[in-house]
Amino acid sequence: MSSDFGFWKRCIGDPEEVFDNLADGDTSDLVVSPDVLRFREELLTRWPDVDGVMEPSQFDLEEEPDDAAKYVLLTLSVRQLDYLPDILDMAKKNGLVGFSGVAGEPI
Repeated sequence: MSSDFGFWKRCIGDPEEVFDNLADGDTSDLVVSPDVLRFREELLTRWPDVDGVMEPSQFDLEEEPDDAAKYVLLTLSVRQLDYLPDILDMAKKNGLVGFSGVAGEPI
């Protein structure tokens, strides 16, 4: 079992729709932000194991390098859910918002 969480700086439209669009690879409603890139780097530094559950993946970034600064989508395993309180604090510190696929509500 896993839980999905999406993070971004700003979006155009409803956060749930933006979150759903990310599953289809549509990032058109998101803006590039150094805060997202910093959040991504902090996640990987603190928890290297999230690299395998993070989107965009390194493969995805070869085609769309700007996406690294648009969003972070995490599919956390039950074990990784222990990270969530700190992840949410990091997102807040970086001024990010997002959506919880589990709770079905904005973060």
